Amino acid sequence: MARHARNSHRRRAGTRPYATYSGGEAFRINFAIRLALARLLAQRAGASLQMLIIDEGFGTQDAAGCDRLIAAINAIADEFACILTVTHMPQFKEAFQTRIDVQKTPQGSQLTIVS
Repeated sequence: MARHARNSHRRRAGTRPYATYSGGEAFRINFAIRLALARLLAQRAGASLQMLIIDEGFGTQDAAGCDRLIAAINAIADEFACILTVTHMPQFKEAFQTRIDVQKTPQGSQLTIVS
């Protein structure tokens, strides 16, 4: 089955094979598809979206891709009761209103909630 993604962001709109997108572009396409499916399934079930977890989703992004992904997450924040993003990339510490910092200690992991 050939998979294609619509490409309207570039100079020439159209479709191109999914396999030709970079890792960062593919992640953002997959994110959009998952979000659309979650919205559709919640609507069909008459439910609200409760939690969104993005585990290490920033590693495939360049600087512009990270900015777009952060903007997208912040834009949909009101749709979810909780959005949890997991990353080891220090430049994202200030990207969101509230975060949980995890520090390894000899006694185990220590959690700090920062608002």
